[in-house]
Amino acid sequence: MDFHLLVCLKVERTKFQQERYVGEDDILALVESGSFEFDDGTGMKTVGPLDAVNFKKGRVYQRHILEPAAFYLCRYRADSSLFDQGKVVFRDKDRIRSTLELLRVADRDIYLDHFECKRALFLDLITQYRLENIRNLEDSLQQDPAVADAVEYINAQLHHKVDLSGLAQKHFLSYVQFARRFKQTIGMTPQEYLTAIRMKKAKMMLAETDLQVKKIARDCGFGNEYYFSNYFKQYHQMSPKEYRVMIKSSSQA
Repeated sequence: MDFHLLVCLKVERTKFQQERYVGEDDILALVESGSFEFDDGTGMKTVGPLDAVNFKKGRVYQRHILEPAAFYLCRYRADSSLFDQGKVVFRDKDRIRSTLELLRVADRDIYLDHFECKRALFLDLITQYRLENIRNLEDSLQQDPAVADAVEYINAQLHHKVDLSGLAQKHFLSYVQFARRFKQTIGMTPQEYLTAIRMKKAKMMLAETDLQVKKIARDCGFGNEYYFSNYFKQYHQMSPKEYRVMIKSSSQA
């Protein structure tokens, strides 16, 4: 998965400037307050606080404000589809509230690199959506014991080095066969899934504990603090320490 966040800004609307809309880029609109309805050709849908809409490039939409709305517009380009549905519903509402608060912090804190913070938060939204919307996971895992075994092993062994090729060989599969079946079941490659849950655990530990970064690195399966910090910065465009400062800025606001 490769994406480029082009713009992330908060807007407030009592009426859309264009109720008939065709986008030049993909846009995720994350609703903070109010509500609006939209039709992407499959019927009218209503979105409210903590929901989102993924407006896809080139598709025609009809949309209408129901209640004065405030939302963050994230304009992006990606090499693959990041959100499958037009209406994006997150199950973990508390996490979305936290993300919205961090977006507000990024807007007002002069000591933060606003855009890099927002890119990290947009990646959080992608990861949360993908982990929450693994397609028919329980049924699929029952039908594919190789993937079920791999998911169980990865979840239990995050703090160790995970040999993905070994997981394939255990079930007499080439890595290409294994990766294809894993993605068909989970919606991510084995490496993407491993990275996503490692990053999720790392961010939770950075936000909710005062543990040293080197301890967090070990607990999340990275060989050392240096490697973890570089990987985290590649993934989130900020260091673990910068991420922790952003979280603390939110709690002190």
